[in-house]
Amino acid sequence: MTTLVLGGTGFIGKRAVPRLVQRGEKVVVMDINPGAADFSEFGDQVEVMRGDIMQFQDVVTAIMHAKPDRIMNLAYLLSSGDDTPHFTMKLNILGMDNCFEAARVCGVNRVVYASSIAVSGQQSSFGDRETNEDDQMYGTSQYTMHKIFNEFQASKYIENYGMAITGIRPANV
Repeated sequence: MTTLVLGGTGFIGKRAVPRLVQRGEKVVVMDINPGAADFSEFGDQVEVMRGDIMQFQDVVTAIMHAKPDRIMNLAYLLSSGDDTPHFTMKLNILGMDNCFEAARVCGVNRVVYASSIAVSGQQSSFGDRETNEDDQMYGTSQYTMHKIFNEFQASKYIENYGMAITGIRPANV
């Protein structure tokens, strides 16, 4: 099995890649900053290439090169992004859409990406009861609103193209 990890040298990626290798997978990492993590200990099980998720052609090139069985998209701005709204929108919204669309046109049906528990918003929106994944989402920052939109966009790719796209909402990374 080969997994293409977009944003693989970032905060979550540099932790996820070794776990994929431990499971016996070949991993190809595409990141705008390929030197941000060192995977040399894994030899030829991990290949790192430079690419910008905001550039559709970079994502297609990475997919065509890796020929992955699945894609993991971890390329995302972790801060609120409220201070750089245009850049943040391009990375978080356009980047995710580039991932979904490139996977579709290249025939990769399985995509997983990091959403966030932040889509639920503040507990005060729910009173004292526990929240669940079917509850309404309450965004309070660009980061949260982008994660909400990513989930909506994923649902359209699932509905329209039958893709297997999974958004994971980690509470603690």
